[in-house]
Amino acid sequence: MFAFMDAVEKPPIGNRKSYMSIPEARLIGDVEGYVTQQEEAIKLQRFYYLQYNEIAVRLQTDLTAVLARLEAAKNNLEMVKKFRDNPGEEFQSLMQISAGVFRWVTVMPVEKVTLKVGNALQMVFDLPEAEEFIKKDITRLVKQRLQHEHDIDFLQDQVNTIEMNLAVLFKNGLDKKNTNSNG
Repeated sequence: MFAFMDAVEKPPIGNRKSYMSIPEARLIGDVEGYVTQQEEAIKLQRFYYLQYNEIAVRLQTDLTAVLARLEAAKNNLEMVKKFRDNPGEEFQSLMQISAGVFRWVTVMPVEKVTLKVGNALQMVFDLPEAEEFIKKDITRLVKQRLQHEHDIDFLQDQVNTIEMNLAVLFKNGLDKKNTNSNG
């Protein structure tokens, strides 16, 4: 039923490295030069680290919302297919009444369904139209998921680079401190 999801590809990214505006971290090669060029090198790297953490939280929150909407859309598609495959038949379904409260209900045969379109708008669709609309929505959500996953991977690379920079800067600071105290 969801085989079409496997064919969805990540949208082209162009010459960028992420879909979001994630600044690229650069590995510090010349530590001495960097420290003399940047008076507060460790503070700057910590700032980038905090910035990446904020982006990570936002990305993870967005990904969680996309995954929840994707599951809801898949459930809606299953329900519409059930209505289309069994026209004129009643069936039993477990419905959530409130958080943690479920009840078995009898679902009467339907020819049209109301779907949420956007944040507040609801539209009535015939079953074939509803199926196509939900498939397009699922395709859009899968693309969003792929984009978020790509950005999370890219962001993890940036965090690793900053962590390496911080380790090198701390080691350089300790080496200088030890050299000054021994000399």
